Amino acid sequence: MFNPKSYLKKHLLAFIKNNLSSNNELQSDRETAVVERTLSMVRSEYTVMPRFGFHQPLDYYLDTLPVKFETPFKVEGEELPVPAPEDRMGYCPDDASEYLKWGLYDKNLIKSLVDRELAQDDSLNILDFGCSSGRVLRHFYSEAKNKNWKLSGVDIQARPIQWMREFMPSDFCVYTGSTLPTLPFPDNHFDVIYGFSIFTHIKFHWDMWLLELKRILKPGGLLIQTIHTENAWKYYYDNRDESWVINNHSAAMLQSREMIYDYFYYGDMSVSQVFWRREIAKKYWERYFTVIDVLQPPERSFQDWMVCRKA
Repeated sequence: MFNPKSYLKKHLLAFIKNNLSSNNELQSDRETAVVERTLSMVRSEYTVMPRFGFHQPLDYYLDTLPVKFETPFKVEGEELPVPAPEDRMGYCPDDASEYLKWGLYDKNLIKSLVDRELAQDDSLNILDFGCSSGRVLRHFYSEAKNKNWKLSGVDIQARPIQWMREFMPSDFCVYTGSTLPTLPFPDNHFDVIYGFSIFTHIKFHWDMWLLELKRILKPGGLLIQTIHTENAWKYYYDNRDESWVINNHSAAMLQSREMIYDYFYYGDMSVSQVFWRREIAKKYWERYFTVIDVLQPPERSFQDWMVCRKA
């Protein structure tokens, strides 16, 4: 996906070096100051808040035309189309079969918790909170057809939602959401709300989001969300030299393998990371839900699972 901040930084640096440094008009420290000041201005324009309606738009142009998606993959034995690599939102871009396996793996974990905690599994109404292009939600299509499940999905990124509109059946009710803690559903609407790596990145209004999710969840309904705890902290520390860690995490948290803080919030509305110690997460979330369990990361993850019930 086009990253305007990286693009502009790259070309801004090139402009300064080619047009200013060669004339000895700016020294290195002054170049840095100009870059940072200009980037600050850029960030105010090209962040998810507030210019673009508090979500990530399809593009950054004045005129938005229909997206030219790459042709989805057809996988033998798979009823639904699989997004092309660029529309898997970072999940297994090089391997369609692995993309499907990972989504099914997470779906089965959710289903096992539903089977364990709810008395019945017919006619359930579920919401994938942060559904991307349907990586997990797609695997509940059999329940939609055979058990009358109603499937809804929301994401603040417009592109994957548009992909689902164009390529997934109308059984999937999907829409582009907002970073503001409000959802267009009535009270007591869903039986299950799940999400992968969403509260790991909600630095602002995470408590308001919990209250909003509580509002639309039925009494006795399940909230299942992944979070960063000490386990994720150690994982990122062990990978601290990787660019995907360096570019997305605070240098302060990469100094020690042990999480010494009760909580640690980093970033802005563009990139943010949120960590809680396990016992602190449980303590905080219990203000809003009954916390059934804080599960250790499953085999394919480094994030803990919060399993909660609305009283």
